[in-house]
Amino acid sequence: MTAAVLLSGCSTETTPKSGPTTAGGPPTTSASPAGSDSDLAARYRRAGGDPDVYGIKHAKNRDGLLTLTVWTRRKSGYGSGFDKFDKTLTSFLTGTGVSLDQGYVLNVYGPGGTRLHHYDTTVENNT
Repeated sequence: MTAAVLLSGCSTETTPKSGPTTAGGPPTTSASPAGSDSDLAARYRRAGGDPDVYGIKHAKNRDGLLTLTVWTRRKSGYGSGFDKFDKTLTSFLTGTGVSLDQGYVLNVYGPGGTRLHHYDTTVENNT
């Protein structure tokens, strides 16, 4: 699984499965974090996670893939610090009982709803 994670990457590319987009821009979300998503983010911050994160949601999509959605106050994403952010986030989620054994798709959204990162570690996309 380590090789799959190393081979995957973070992008802001739009793909047919990536969700809505703004005209000519990256995918966006109009959704805001629900109360439970905000509570999970507060626990993440208390555990030493990024203080800019204000929402975290994890759920299986219709294909059974784990999707992680993160809302952050950062306007330009994590840049070269993305790997550290991902590792901290997934370590926290694993500690809460979330299984990452089959990989996951992580989408990080900025304050205006613009997708800053799309990171796919699922086996199907890394073989």
